[in-house]
Amino acid sequence: MTMYNFRLNNQFSEFIEKVSCFARDEIAPWVAQGDHDEFPMPLWRKLGDAGLLGIAIPREYGGLGMGYLAITLAAEAVAAQGGCLGIGLSWMIHNVVARLVFANLGREEQKSRYLPGLAQGRITASISISEPDVGAHPKYLKTRAERRGDVYVVNGEKAYLTNGPFVDLYVVLAVTGTEGAGNRKQFSAFIVPKETPGVALTAPMKLANFKPSPHCGIRLVNCEIPAENLVGAEGTAYLAIAIAFREIEDVTLMGLVLGGINRQMSLLLQELRRQGGEVAEGLQADLGRLQYLRDTLRLIACEAARILDSDDGHEGLLSLILSFRELARHFHEGLEKSPAVALLAGNQEFLMLSSDLVRAVNLARNVMTLKQIKQGHRILRGA
Repeated sequence: MTMYNFRLNNQFSEFIEKVSCFARDEIAPWVAQGDHDEFPMPLWRKLGDAGLLGIAIPREYGGLGMGYLAITLAAEAVAAQGGCLGIGLSWMIHNVVARLVFANLGREEQKSRYLPGLAQGRITASISISEPDVGAHPKYLKTRAERRGDVYVVNGEKAYLTNGPFVDLYVVLAVTGTEGAGNRKQFSAFIVPKETPGVALTAPMKLANFKPSPHCGIRLVNCEIPAENLVGAEGTAYLAIAIAFREIEDVTLMGLVLGGINRQMSLLLQELRRQGGEVAEGLQADLGRLQYLRDTLRLIACEAARILDSDDGHEGLLSLILSFRELARHFHEGLEKSPAVALLAGNQEFLMLSSDLVRAVNLARNVMTLKQIKQGHRILRGA
């Protein structure tokens, strides 16, 4: 299925076509081999060589100087033409962390030291917020960093680190103090090299979805981190990194979902054409509904990414995120109910995409429900 253009200028369209060609030539053949358990590091190096690991890193540091719209639409192309949301997830998270943490919040010496390597894929970083059994809820996070002269001593454990097994740097959020009568925790972020004494990887997590994207945890025992590795101002990391990362991930993940949807539609249409014969009007109506849902999802994703890239605030972004999730679920339900899907009952790629897409649109569903309730509460207060 031809990718639907959304008022993209020529330079942007050429970039998306470059990503599409890479995914067709490099990712799709790997997917066709059928073994999706082990992460393909040679493919990761090829992504770096092609300049696709520094999409939103400024040009002066070796990146392409683009933004979150570029990451979102490139994620769509990676999934649509490559056929694997797991590769797309690892790639997407790398680009988001490079932009949010290092390009946006890093000091000049941190940018100069890390951004060129991140852009080329010689360095990979993982964001380390969540902890075992408690997720990312600030009330329950326990990892702490204590200032001792020119270093911070960090102790704690982190979990669910995307790309954790193969990265070079961990961006670790830790409690560095409290404030107010309620002793509200203040969090700071630190760049922790993998080889730091006291850092140990926990066993790789065996996830059923997003293969082959690798995940693990880390334990930090009396890790001495130079004060120069502090990212941003002390005590500001939960808002600047944890909350911002959740929002950016929600938006850029839209691109992966769209790409998976595009791939599913392509597989379905290929099978219908292979079968030949007349297509019933009811099935044509099903396909038409899936098409308009897909196009609406893409409009939402593009607008949400443009909001992230703008300097006008993020008003309306939550409504777009919630709407995208709901419409994506409608798409999946409509696809599953269509009699045409029976034609792909034995297609492993289609089944893997379906499982990953369900997981993607339901990530942090409880958190989304709470946000929806808060939004309703605000409406009532303002009424």
